[in-house]
Amino acid sequence: MSSNSSSPRAGRPRSERTRHAILDAATDLALEGGRVPTIDAVASRAGVSRTTIYKWWPSSAAVLAEGLLDRFHESIEFDDALPVREALTLQVDALVTLLRDTPAGQLVRQLLAAAASDRAVGVAMLERWLEPRRATAAHHLERGVQQGGVRADVDTTLVVDVLFAPVYHRLVWGHAPLDDDLARQVCDLVWPAVAAPTTATTAAS
Repeated sequence: MSSNSSSPRAGRPRSERTRHAILDAATDLALEGGRVPTIDAVASRAGVSRTTIYKWWPSSAAVLAEGLLDRFHESIEFDDALPVREALTLQVDALVTLLRDTPAGQLVRQLLAAAASDRAVGVAMLERWLEPRRATAAHHLERGVQQGGVRADVDTTLVVDVLFAPVYHRLVWGHAPLDDDLARQVCDLVWPAVAAPTTATTAAS
C-alpha cells in the first residue's frame, strides 16, 4: 500500500474525531446526492473550515475516495484463515456487490471518469481507493506463495490487475452486467495460471 494512502498532508497531526467527521460528511453527502460534494458542502456538514480540509486532502474527490473506502472497508477485509483462492474470490465478489447494489457504484464511476481529465482525482483514487484494495489482494497472493499454493514467480501486480479489471471495465462501459457469478468466473480463469503445480503434475512433466 502506498505510504501516501493514509498519511495526512503537511501540517499539525489531525484529530481522529475531526477526520472521521469530514470523511462521514463527504460520504453521506455523496451517497445522498449521487455526486461528488463540494469542499464548502463538506466543511459545512462536518462543522469545520475549508482550510482544515485542505490541510489534509487536496480536493473533495480525495476526501470522498478515502471516505468511501472507510465506509465500506469490510469489502477488503477477509481473514487469513481462508484459503487464498476463496479470499480472492470473496474480495472480487464484495467489490461487485458494492458497485452494483449500493450508491457507491455511481460515485466510483464518476470519480473514474473525472480521473481521465483531472490528475489530482486520479491520484486520489489510486492512493485512497484502489491501492488499499490491491494491497489486500496482493497480500493473499503472497500468502499463497509462502504456503506453496501459488507459484513463486507469479507477478502479483499483473494478477491483481486481471482480477479487478473486469469489474471496473463493466462498471464504466456497461457492456455486460456485474452479475452474481462474475467473481467466480474471473477467479476460475486466473487460478490455473497462478496455482503452483501439484507434485503429481511436476513428476509427470
